[in-house]
Amino acid sequence: MKKHYIEIVRACDEAADRYMAMTGTDLLGFGYGAIITGEDGFAVPGASIGCVLTYASAYCNPDSRHYKKEGLLAAMDAALDYTARIQRPDGTFDLLISNFLSAPDTGFIMHGMARAYRIMDSCSELAGEKWVRDKLYEIIEKASIGLRDGGFHTPNHRWVEAAGLAMAYNITGDASLKDMAMRYLAEGIDIDENGEFTERSPGIYNAVNDNALIILSRELNLPELAQHAARNLEMMFTYIEPDGSVFTQNSVRVDKGEGMPGKSFYPTNYYPIYLEAAYLLKNDSFAEMADRIFESALRGGKGVPGASWLYMTEEGLKDYEPGKGSIPDEYEVFYRPSGIVRKRKGAVGMTLLANSPNFLFVQNGNLRCYARICASFFAVAQFKAGEITRTDDGYRMEFTASGRYRLPFETPPSTNAWEEMDHSARGTVKELNLEFTVDISLGDDGAVMKVSTSGCDRVPLKIEFCFTGGCRLTGESFMLDGVPGGSVIASGGDVRAELGLDSLSVGPAFAVHRYASSMRGSVPQDMNGYTVYFTGYSNIDKTIEIKTR
Repeated sequence: MKKHYIEIVRACDEAADRYMAMTGTDLLGFGYGAIITGEDGFAVPGASIGCVLTYASAYCNPDSRHYKKEGLLAAMDAALDYTARIQRPDGTFDLLISNFLSAPDTGFIMHGMARAYRIMDSCSELAGEKWVRDKLYEIIEKASIGLRDGGFHTPNHRWVEAAGLAMAYNITGDASLKDMAMRYLAEGIDIDENGEFTERSPGIYNAVNDNALIILSRELNLPELAQHAARNLEMMFTYIEPDGSVFTQNSVRVDKGEGMPGKSFYPTNYYPIYLEAAYLLKNDSFAEMADRIFESALRGGKGVPGASWLYMTEEGLKDYEPGKGSIPDEYEVFYRPSGIVRKRKGAVGMTLLANSPNFLFVQNGNLRCYARICASFFAVAQFKAGEITRTDDGYRMEFTASGRYRLPFETPPSTNAWEEMDHSARGTVKELNLEFTVDISLGDDGAVMKVSTSGCDRVPLKIEFCFTGGCRLTGESFMLDGVPGGSVIASGGDVRAELGLDSLSVGPAFAVHRYASSMRGSVPQDMNGYTVYFTGYSNIDKTIEIKTR
């Protein structure tokens, strides 16, 4: 995109400088030419290929201050020597924190290698340039066999590996690589009618899938695969929070935890995907999203998205000027298969989640609050609704906890060892239930939550509201700082939280006991946010409002 191009090139040049400064320089050491990360203190194979892609994007770009600089060519050569040294005999690479002789990680690396090869191939004239290009080819050729024969772990790995195989096929001409890519694709793309992938991972693996499907679409001339990516990219419009972060709490992968208050996930990794999809599919809304991500990254101090390679591999992209696209900031969607409701009205965002103890989220600007419910009932009464149903006024979520007592065997067991007894043969008595019903209506400025319980009475319970850590809170008789990991039990009135100019209030509060953070069977208290507890005994019938005004 024309308005981003100069900043992208400048950022690529600065990244090349940083990588060269991080490169191992001991000629006799195993890590010579590798990128040594400060966080782990060891060289990561993928990082070295990532830096080669950055180096190639700068070296071959006439607009770069590193254009055709011998020092950069030497850095590429050293990085490729290291990559060749640590490549396994079967062609694969390791992910040192967990996976070894890993075809999936080789697939991720292959994307960068193939892009770097094509950039170098387009500008190689001198002997040294061709030398580097040919080293890349040799590594790619060897890696393609490991990728073809190596297998996978998770659903997204299939598309990552298929994309890598397709790229290697078009570079080497080995038809067996295309055949394996088609075997993966024959399983069918795991995306539902809403555009949601199996792993439901808005922070990480949606982007991984979208990138891989766009690669496959182009490499194998299968445009329908890009349409799958487009459906997910459109769905992602409804996962953006008012502060520009991504809602990730419905993920079944690691980004779920990163979506907690105080640990927001931002969509910078989507920039090249939205931009390429916009250019490929002539979609102005995708271009608008790419522009918003770019501007948000700059404003938030996250730096310019690293996408110089895309401008080097996509002819005409640097002069691309899309029309004005639109991104919705007012909607209410119910993705039933995923068990999620998302509502947005300007600066206010709300979410309902099934199968999660964090079942209601309300966000105003940068301030987020989420709700949980638990009762001290046989240590099994953490509220987690199995589904969300639509009602005339909004949505209903229900949960039932059960407890019982076991009886002695009718016939004495053949052993006195507890773990060897067939406990399923025991009779039970006094089965007790505790039922929760939560009705929620979503307005333009917040949510109204009606909580009722039935069944066993006198059970201590709590409703908790966790606010973004670092906020300030005011109640009927207190004013305090919302220190991360802290909590308070509120006994009446509304509790108001503020973070900068953003605010949320919750209430009316109630409290009849102090059994809250340590309640048996409950999810541990959030150490990143500040928790406000309401407490009572079953059975209750309470209406609570979470409002932005």
